Amino acid sequence: MASTTATPRAPLPLGFGAMLRAARVNAGLSARALGRTVGRTHAWVRDLEGGVRPPSVTMADRVSRALGLDPWADAVLRSVAVDDAELRARRAA
Repeated sequence: MASTTATPRAPLPLGFGAMLRAARVNAGLSARALGRTVGRTHAWVRDLEGGVRPPSVTMADRVSRALGLDPWADAVLRSVAVDDAELRARRAA
């Protein structure tokens, strides 16, 4: 019998949300504006900045471009990104 328990996610790095929020503020965007820019809601941005959810690879790319992240911040964002197919599988379960 297959397990129905979701694989636990590793916690996002300490300071991840603060780094992302600072980049958003420096870009002059509200959470709502960033959400609109990347095709998500302000609640999604809040959850991302709060460390509640990691971005998909696709969303990490969109967020990085929207915020004009420097190479270090871009690498941090991409290091926590989850494969798009894995996220779809989690949602289907």
